Amino acid sequence: MGIFEYPLLALAAFAAGAINAVAGGGSLVSFPALVAAGYPTKVANVTNTVALWPGYVGGSINYAAQLSDQRRRIVILAVPSILGAIAGSAILLATSDASFDRIVPFLILFAAGLMAGQPR
Repeated sequence: MGIFEYPLLALAAFAAGAINAVAGGGSLVSFPALVAAGYPTKVANVTNTVALWPGYVGGSINYAAQLSDQRRRIVILAVPSILGAIAGSAILLATSDASFDRIVPFLILFAAGLMAGQPR
């Protein structure tokens, strides 16, 4: 990784963090930045996912009081989220690097479509 990738990744990290704090979807910035910096797509995916965990934990702690009356809804939504994470991890491990490289653009497009199609 060259000297120019470090500022790119730092800028992408701050931008992704700000986007995640406001609306979510920061991975649409940080993941492509990692790939542009030369990381293989699988490595970029795992790095990006692990890097987001502190923000998720911090957000959960910060909003715990506001979400206390939503506990049932959170549990209901957690089940498919956890199952999806397990299934996605298994698929990632079973997919060859070349296959993952080919489907990544479609996954990003799908994620962007989901973000754009959310009710306001």
